[in-house]
Amino acid sequence: MDSKPGHYEFTPEQNEVLRGVATWAGRLAWILMGGAAVMAIGAILTFEASAIGALIAAAIYFGVGLSLRGVGSSMRALVETAGNDLAHLMTALESLGSALKVMGILFLFGAILFTVAIVAIGAWMGSLGT
Repeated sequence: MDSKPGHYEFTPEQNEVLRGVATWAGRLAWILMGGAAVMAIGAILTFEASAIGALIAAAIYFGVGLSLRGVGSSMRALVETAGNDLAHLMTALESLGSALKVMGILFLFGAILFTVAIVAIGAWMGSLGT
């Protein structure tokens, strides 16, 4: 820790905690994006009415994965640089805040889109019986 006002350097132990967060944010990002790709391919290959929901979910998971990748990168930069830890921490927290906002918006959008799709499919199927 430096004695200059407003300056702080994380200890090696604190850097290990931050490195762990960065590592798992990155791993989870790749897991979500890989799962989204598999889900999308499966939905495209077996295109049925339920595939619409799978494609929506795949897009959401991919978007969440991308945003978590940004969090991991910001956290990694915090650990790997020296001399400006507080500024890097604020950047990482802004990235996390943006990722959480993206997740919330995507999940809300997905829920609305899924509801609209279910209603549309129900109306379409109802019209087939008349």
